[in-house]
Amino acid sequence: MINRRNFLSHAGAVSLAGIAATLASVKNVQAADYKALVVVFLSGGFDGNNVLVPLDGAYGDYEKARPSLALPKDSFVSLPGTHIGHKFGLSPANRAFADLFTQKRMAVVANAGALVQPTTMAQYKNNAVKLPPFLGSHAEQEQWIQGWMGDEDTSGWGGRTMDAMAANMKSFQPLVAMARDYTALVGRSTSLSLANSGSGARWGNADLSDPNSMSRQRVEWASRLQSSNVYDSEFSRSLRSAYTDTVQFALGQSAGTAPVGVFADAQIGRDLRYLARHLAYSKQVGAQRQIYLVQDGGYDTHVDQLSTSTTKIGLEMRIGDVTDSLVAFDKSIQAYGMNNDVITVVMSEFGRTLDPAAGGGSDHAWGNHWFALGGPVKGGVIYGNSFPTLQTGGVDDASFWRPYRGQWLPQFSSDQFMADLVGWLGLTPAQALAVMPNLANFPQKTIGYI
Repeated sequence: MINRRNFLSHAGAVSLAGIAATLASVKNVQAADYKALVVVFLSGGFDGNNVLVPLDGAYGDYEKARPSLALPKDSFVSLPGTHIGHKFGLSPANRAFADLFTQKRMAVVANAGALVQPTTMAQYKNNAVKLPPFLGSHAEQEQWIQGWMGDEDTSGWGGRTMDAMAANMKSFQPLVAMARDYTALVGRSTSLSLANSGSGARWGNADLSDPNSMSRQRVEWASRLQSSNVYDSEFSRSLRSAYTDTVQFALGQSAGTAPVGVFADAQIGRDLRYLARHLAYSKQVGAQRQIYLVQDGGYDTHVDQLSTSTTKIGLEMRIGDVTDSLVAFDKSIQAYGMNNDVITVVMSEFGRTLDPAAGGGSDHAWGNHWFALGGPVKGGVIYGNSFPTLQTGGVDDASFWRPYRGQWLPQFSSDQFMADLVGWLGLTPAQALAVMPNLANFPQKTIGYI
């Protein structure tokens, strides 16, 4: 284990001054179109081993390795075609995703995760390659996947992406978080907006959606106060930012038509419903580039992973809410006429062990399967060169601990996954390298799912 102060020397030689210089010197791409990226982050490390499963002979390995967690073969929803040497199915909770996959609106990126550089199993076993720090630790892995550069630079890949954009491209709420950990959206110079689907337009007696409200006018007046005192000045600046954002979020929820589709009666459903309407409003008022981060928790399923109790919700129920809400979100985006404007991705800090935990759950692992959906996505494909052999102690088991538990060494890094997205948003290859310096270590810079 290393401490955070040794982070940069461990992860690779990254010059923060050099990054800043590159960001300042590269040519910014400008466009008149609107593009928004929505990142749905499933915190806790969701169990991809039960979401995407081979239905050919490899199913036997899966069933043997997870005696208390394996789902019946006939319960999976078969996906069309053969991908990376297998026929695949999605878990019953992800049934609605299968339709998007068939429509080629959704792609799966198999076995992605935290890497510093391309890593083979031999290199990993022989300690011959640099690895991300704190593997298997929730907080640090969540921050790493979101682009954390260490204590010396706590910004994330999304914030740095917007830092690289021209000012006119990020004039309206460029970074919006509906999350507890929003490392991805921390920039060095770009402002961050915090949204809450449960909040309204009222601040006490002030109705911020009503410009004629005397209480609102008083809040606005206070937000415009200026002072030579640094504390008073910062208070007014923060108040102004929060006031302006709250007004815009309130207007967004009252403008236009309501989203279509059936969103789950859960936090993820409420968040995505709120977000769909705000995206339509944002485009209407002239936004050009936006990145949203939505966080859903509860995926640290050490026990009772298959529980169907409403008081102790298991993976199938929880991820079913995510899937159903994302399908409704996708329908809403299309209904708003924004089919080519929005890409949504689903990711997590790591996967779960193939081998069950003692309490009917699974433990912390490494590589996991991520999803991308939307009009610009090259869907109907499971991206990868291979799929893990689902055997504990098998050729693909990179377990941190002994005995072997079934932890997958990622074939794609989170940086490669993000490179497709920042390129779609408009960054040049040089800008992408400045935003994600470790990407320079990978001969293949993108995965190609967009």
